[in-house]
Amino acid sequence: MSKISFRLGTLDLALEVPPFFVNFDKRDFSSMMTREIKEGRKALFYIYTSRHNQLSKLLLLKAMHPDIFIPVTLKINEVIEREEINTFIESVHQLEKEWTYCGSGLWKRELFDCKVYMVLIIGDDRWTLRPTVSKKGLVGFGVEIPIDVELSEEFIKELRDDEKEGLKIHEHIQNRHHHFTVYSVERFIELAKKWDYYFSNREIWEQSVSISSVSS
Repeated sequence: MSKISFRLGTLDLALEVPPFFVNFDKRDFSSMMTREIKEGRKALFYIYTSRHNQLSKLLLLKAMHPDIFIPVTLKINEVIEREEINTFIESVHQLEKEWTYCGSGLWKRELFDCKVYMVLIIGDDRWTLRPTVSKKGLVGFGVEIPIDVELSEEFIKELRDDEKEGLKIHEHIQNRHHHFTVYSVERFIELAKKWDYYFSNREIWEQSVSISSVSS
């Protein structure tokens, strides 16, 4: 089974979300935490970002890709050394040898007949990356958003009727993972900024199982 990483930076790297599988046959996400590996073409994805001087690195991303929109309310007061600047820029160059930058904070990688996108999401004082996947012959983007258990029903009420079709919910210890379809990247960003457990609650995902123990 392939293991694919998306890394922005080299210093103080952290996993943004639990590693996840994409089933290219069905355009489905499944959490590595389920320990459930079914038949089909799959890959295990890891999203890493540098947490050190993170807002300064957002400015570096914008310098490299001016189409990235940064809210004027975001205040940056960090001191970043030249060496750290250079290593971050080099990490982006290395990343983009495998992931194509598509504009507006969106990176793409094509696997089989699917396109996996990494979406830059910017909040008031931090940023993150979240995945979406499209598949030839299917409309929209498959997404997964972890939601606080107590907010799950409220979140479902906010979904549109077409987004609720095919909705699947997986129970986890801290939250519920909602798997569904959105029909624009902008809609996904809107929902993730407001509801994503790790982003909206300013939580950091902490690894509690051995990832290396997963067998193919």
